[in-house]
Amino acid sequence: MIAASGWWYLSRSTGLIAGILLVAAFTWGVLLSTQLVKPVKRAAWLLDLHRWLGGLTVVFVVLHLVGLVADSFVEFDLASIFVPFASEWKPAAVTWGVVGLYLLVAIQISSWQPVRSRLSRRLWRAIHLLSFPLLWVVAMHSGAAGTDVSNRLYVVSLVLLIAISVFIVLYRLLAGTGRKRRNEARTTAHNEPRDRSDSSR
Repeated sequence: MIAASGWWYLSRSTGLIAGILLVAAFTWGVLLSTQLVKPVKRAAWLLDLHRWLGGLTVVFVVLHLVGLVADSFVEFDLASIFVPFASEWKPAAVTWGVVGLYLLVAIQISSWQPVRSRLSRRLWRAIHLLSFPLLWVVAMHSGAAGTDVSNRLYVVSLVLLIAISVFIVLYRLLAGTGRKRRNEARTTAHNEPRDRSDSSR
């Protein structure tokens, strides 16, 4: 049997680990969508690693929720962890976590092969882009609901994860802009001979 305080420590530790895994899965997913890992991009294990990190994130989120419900220090029931603003303890902060949970579930379910095969690429991509707001929702939840906000190591870890996320988002945006410019340049170069031949007639 886990001592009463043990459940609280379980929920705190698994929540932090879930956040780290989420950032890792997000980072790896972004790298896969850019040219940074192009030399080995066709390797099947790269996508498998991304999926494994995402699945492991879900496992630790589940453990986080189990620890919250089983703990007696702050009383959480099923409504508190599944219904926005149902928690009596820091309702706004907990609601960020509830929203994050639903975003994570939507992303993971859409990435499950039997479900993904039934979705159009555009719809799957739209759902997968929810990973961007998911990071910020989780950051808000961790910063507002975390009982370790007075712990310097916790704060440093949270700031570091946010910094990595910001860097990856900026990198993805810049990479997308660069790709768009290259495509426009190719289109222009491809059309120039045709335009010249048409003007000479």
